Amino acid sequence: NNQNDCGESKRQRGNDEEAVLDQGKTSSTLYTNFEKEELESHRAVYIGVHVPLGRESRRRHRHRRQRHHRRRRDRLDREDGRESPPYDTPSQRVQFILGTEDGDEEHTSHDLFTELDEISFRDGDFQEWKETARWLKFEEDVEDGGERWSKPYVATLSLHSLFELRSCILNGTVLLDMRADTIEEIADMVIDSMLASGQLEEGVQEKVKEAMLRRHHHQNEKKLSNRIPLVRSFTDIGKKHSDPHLLEHNGLLASPQSAPGNLDSESRINGSSRENSTVDFSRVDMSFMKKIPPGAEASNVLVGEVDFLEQPIIAFIRLAPAMLLSGLTEVPVPTRFLFLLLGPFGKGPQYHEIGRAIATLMTDEIFHDVAYKAKGRTDLLSGIDEFLDQVTVLPPGEWDPSIRIEPPKSVPSQVRPPQSDL
Repeated sequence: NNQNDCGESKRQRGNDEEAVLDQGKTSSTLYTNFEKEELESHRAVYIGVHVPLGRESRRRHRHRRQRHHRRRRDRLDREDGRESPPYDTPSQRVQFILGTEDGDEEHTSHDLFTELDEISFRDGDFQEWKETARWLKFEEDVEDGGERWSKPYVATLSLHSLFELRSCILNGTVLLDMRADTIEEIADMVIDSMLASGQLEEGVQEKVKEAMLRRHHHQNEKKLSNRIPLVRSFTDIGKKHSDPHLLEHNGLLASPQSAPGNLDSESRINGSSRENSTVDFSRVDMSFMKKIPPGAEASNVLVGEVDFLEQPIIAFIRLAPAMLLSGLTEVPVPTRFLFLLLGPFGKGPQYHEIGRAIATLMTDEIFHDVAYKAKGRTDLLSGIDEFLDQVTVLPPGEWDPSIRIEPPKSVPSQVRPPQSDL
C-alpha cells in the first residue's frame, strides 16, 4: 500500500492557535499491519476488560511487543517531535504519559458519556445519524426497533475489531487540541487535513461535509417534528426554551450541583460553545441525565457506509476546550472527543464493531486518561497496546458472545502500576 506523509491542517484563530495534527502516516486501507499468522492466531472472542480491577490488583507488564513494532513506535516518536523515553512495554509507556504535566488543567480527565451514532437510510437515501448505543460505565443498546434501551452490560468485543481500531488510529487522521466552536468548523478542519494527507480524494469533500452535518436522531426523540438540524444553534430554539428566567424557575440553572451534567456556571460562561447559551430540555431524557456526573464530557463516535467513497476515511479528534455542539449528543454535555469512520458499502457490521471498540476503550480508566493526555498518535497507540495486553480471550465455540454479562455490583478503581515497576 502506498503511504503519504500527513499534511498539516492549519486554522488561524486570533493568536495563531491551531489544532495539533499528528505527523504520522496515512493509508487508504482499513486493514491492520499485523502479520497474517498473528491475525489467524487471534481467531477468538475478546471480553471487554474495561471493568476495573480490584484495589489490590494492578495491570501486569508483559514484554510482548515485536521488534518491528518498536521500530515503528520509535519512528512515530520522532515524527511527534520528541525523543522516545526508555521503556520496554506499553504499560511503561502509558505510565510515562500519565505521569506528565500534572498541573495541566486543559488536559485534566473528566467523566465521559460516549454515544455511538450510525448512518440511517430510508428508501436507499442517507437520511440522518441514528443513535444505536451509549456508554456511561457500561454499554446500552437500542432495542426493539428503537423503542427502548437495553439494560447496561459489560461490553464484549472481537479481538479483530481491536486490531482494526489500532489500524484506524495508525493510518487515519489524528487532530489533538482542535479549537472549534461548531461542527461545521470541525468538519472543515478534518476535511482540510484529510485532503492534505491524501486520505481523502479531491471532489468528494463536500459530500463528506454534508454527511458530517446531517441531523442526529436520538432514541428518546419520539416524533420527527422534534428533530432539529445539527447546524441550528440552541439560541434559535423557540422562545419557550430561550428564556433563562423560565429555566431558572424550573430549577435547571440553579447551581453547579443541581444543574444537569456539565451545565455548571463555569461552563455556561467560559467553557462551552458560545452558540448555545440555552438548551432545549424538552428533548432531553432527564431521568438519564441525573446519572451523568457533574462536569462530565462527551465522546461522539460516528460510523457508517456511504456511496461516494471507495476507501474508508478515519479521524480521531480531541477538542480543547470541550464544546457543547447543538444536536450532536443525546444529553447536553460538551463534546471533548469525536471519532469518525466513513467507508464504502459492504462493511457496515465491521464499522459498527470498530465503533463499539473505540467507545469501549473510552470507558476504560487508563485509556480514557491516555486520550486526555496524549500528545500524538504514538501515545494513543500505546494506550491501545496497553489495553490489548490486558485482554482475556475465549476460544471460538467455548462461549456464546451474544450472552450479555451483567455489570458487577461494585466497580473499584483501577490501580496504576507504581513507579518502582518502571
